[in-house]
Amino acid sequence: MALLELQVDEIFTIDKGLRAIEKELARHKSLDLVNIPLPLIRQWKPFLEGKKITLYNNFPDPLPPDIESLVHEVHTTVRMKGTLYGRVVDKGEIFVKNRIFNIWFEGEEILNIGSVTYRRCVKCIQAMHRDIILSEQMDTLNIMTLYEPGPGVKAILDAVKTASRVRIVNLPRFLVRHIVIHLDADDVKILCAEMTEQARKVARRKQARVSGGLLNAYSRYKGKRLKSGGIALNESFFSVNYLGEKIYYIRSIDWPRCPNCMTDFYELGWRAARRVK
Repeated sequence: MALLELQVDEIFTIDKGLRAIEKELARHKSLDLVNIPLPLIRQWKPFLEGKKITLYNNFPDPLPPDIESLVHEVHTTVRMKGTLYGRVVDKGEIFVKNRIFNIWFEGEEILNIGSVTYRRCVKCIQAMHRDIILSEQMDTLNIMTLYEPGPGVKAILDAVKTASRVRIVNLPRFLVRHIVIHLDADDVKILCAEMTEQARKVARRKQARVSGGLLNAYSRYKGKRLKSGGIALNESFFSVNYLGEKIYYIRSIDWPRCPNCMTDFYELGWRAARRVK
């Protein structure tokens, strides 16, 4: 039995993403919608009627009557954005009990749909969004970036060079090799999923443990099941989704609370790995 067995991340095709969202909307009676385009809300009306729906938005015009009667509106001046493969675009979010759906869009065109599945993250990010949106302490909220493999690896290596604390879990071997070359931090822990020669080399240079069967975190990319690893730094967290030597996508969250939380969660695996190193 794995210590950690869960799907943590997913990128959908547009059609399957919309169907996954509709399925979750139908299941839950209380939902938070953040910066969701009005055409989508109309499309989802059959799944939203009679439920507790809070809509956070910065639309300049009043809501149309058919939508105004459907939701409790919270207006804000904070713009919700996301960085998608190098482009800063609009981003909407849907919070359900244990999942966040992210929708990247421009105008009425949906560019990408993804999700994060980890209840602790959902509650934390939901509370953070509410605080920022209600306090209006910033003009734009953009903490999530979706990278293609090359730019994502470069972003990780650049961040590692200046980090004083590094926690690595279950990353692909070639990426660990590159990261170790760039490490200049004293506070480093590496948790590997299997004993390899690379793991032994890393263990001789840095603190490392091997978890054996204790880790089984995975993601999906357009239906394909992938391995999922992560690296937590001082103020950012990267998830790396891959099979073998091929990275499919990298997602980052730049918010100090996220790497701190993941570092705490990582310590559970670190302590358990002592039994099977």
